[in-house]
Amino acid sequence: MSGNDVTKIKNLPESYFYDTRDKERKADSTHDKDDYGLRRVPADGRFSAWSSAWSWMGLSTALAYPLTGALLTLSFGAASVLIGFAISVVMVGLGVAFTVNKSANEGIGKDLMGRGSYGYYGSLLTIVVVGLYLTLLFSMETSVIARSLHEMIPMVPFWILVLIIIAIFIPLGIYGMVWISKIQTFTLVLYVVGLALVFIGLYAGWSDLSNAAFATAWWTLNPSQTPTSWMSIMAATGAWMGAFGFMNIFAVTDVTRMTRRSERKKGSVLQVIINSVINSFVIGAMGIFFLAASNGTNPDPGITFVRVLGPIGLLLVFLTQVRGNVMNMYLGTLAFDNVIAQISKKSFMRSWLLIPYVILGFFMVVSPFLEYFPTIATFAGVFFAAWVGSTFGELMLVRPLYQIPRWSEFRRAYLPGINWVGFLSLIIPMVPGMAATLGVWGDAWRALSVFFTLALALVMPVILAILLGKQRTWAQYFIRIPDVPEGVSDTLTCFVSGETEHVSDFVKCPFYGDQWISSTTCSSESRCKEMCHSEGNRQRAPKQPAI
Repeated sequence: MSGNDVTKIKNLPESYFYDTRDKERKADSTHDKDDYGLRRVPADGRFSAWSSAWSWMGLSTALAYPLTGALLTLSFGAASVLIGFAISVVMVGLGVAFTVNKSANEGIGKDLMGRGSYGYYGSLLTIVVVGLYLTLLFSMETSVIARSLHEMIPMVPFWILVLIIIAIFIPLGIYGMVWISKIQTFTLVLYVVGLALVFIGLYAGWSDLSNAAFATAWWTLNPSQTPTSWMSIMAATGAWMGAFGFMNIFAVTDVTRMTRRSERKKGSVLQVIINSVINSFVIGAMGIFFLAASNGTNPDPGITFVRVLGPIGLLLVFLTQVRGNVMNMYLGTLAFDNVIAQISKKSFMRSWLLIPYVILGFFMVVSPFLEYFPTIATFAGVFFAAWVGSTFGELMLVRPLYQIPRWSEFRRAYLPGINWVGFLSLIIPMVPGMAATLGVWGDAWRALSVFFTLALALVMPVILAILLGKQRTWAQYFIRIPDVPEGVSDTLTCFVSGETEHVSDFVKCPFYGDQWISSTTCSSESRCKEMCHSEGNRQRAPKQPAI
């Protein structure tokens, strides 16, 4: 293929590669249940920036945030943890600003974005790990509710309470973003009122065990008497970023991909405030305050709620867990939807996966699995650091270096199975990162393990791209240079399924006689044996691209 073919796709309007229209959302049951997990979100499937923000706010109320802030304080002291929160504000803010803008611009979430970074099948690794981690978080939140109820009604077996709670969650996850937005908007008011009552009770002295009188200098709390040093600060920052920060940088895109493109800047500002200021600092600091209010003895904010408010506090615990778990369930099933579709070549509605998802969560709760959460979270933090670093490295460094298009390709017909530039940049940094986390090189490297992994993963794509050269690097991103339909309107009708979608969703298929088919039809076709990737059909990146 000549260099003119590359120049052609670079000079074409962006509307050929993602939906740039601005339309009102269609309000019907089909659109309400379609989460567009396997393709770009069309213009008429999008929400306002505020709707996306309210939906994501559900995670802000999850008790895991203040609980983790308190646990870190027990280990490192409040001063080190608060400085770590401040560092996280900057890191998460910069990351979220970039990913939210990209996801809303292209209508694409973390899973489809990963295909462009790691290849069609290479992206499965990140999707599986993220899906399992979200299932773990789902089971943890469910366990908190079940154990709180079990304290009040111990005559009911614990596992039965877990089943009842899970049964309540299932209908809440059927309608995806539409229902989630309504749930989060309504319950946010109740949460704010309940939280205000907790603070009123703490300062009014409603409980002898949890009282604001103990927290007059909560920011100096240091139960373990750990000296405030660069090591304690880095260790606290790494633990917080590993548990929540890195994950949120990409997880938020599963919500913001549904933000109207014309509101992407507003959406970016809102999500930066939520993820960096509220989630990464305010909520974590609130956990430290609750710990101090218990005289440094109780890190669990749920227990504080019950101590101060009694039965109303238990309802507040239930409310916080519902808000967070609905999002965990949505994001987790969305990830597994992609995994199953890519492996089985079959498309499913995300809501069909709710039953197997909650069954997996049930077994995590009733088994000893959750006892290993601290260890799992530690290694997950290294993985997430490599995920963020390698993706940002290839998007922000490699693509400009070789003038590869900035938009992420996700269609099976045009992607190689593995993008070795991104995939190796994900895998290689994890090896020394895990070693550092295990303390192989001492405490200093242990404290820096997450940042070391992040930095190595960030520069690794550039190193690999330079070693491969321009031609081979282009081939990591496109097994074929995308075909573009000419002389058509904004939409096309699939030759096979009959569905009408935006032109950016279509591929030219040699198996169907060079007819245009939708990306979902392409991804579910198993008889073709990917003949479009064969030597006679594919269009390789040119040896001397005219760019």
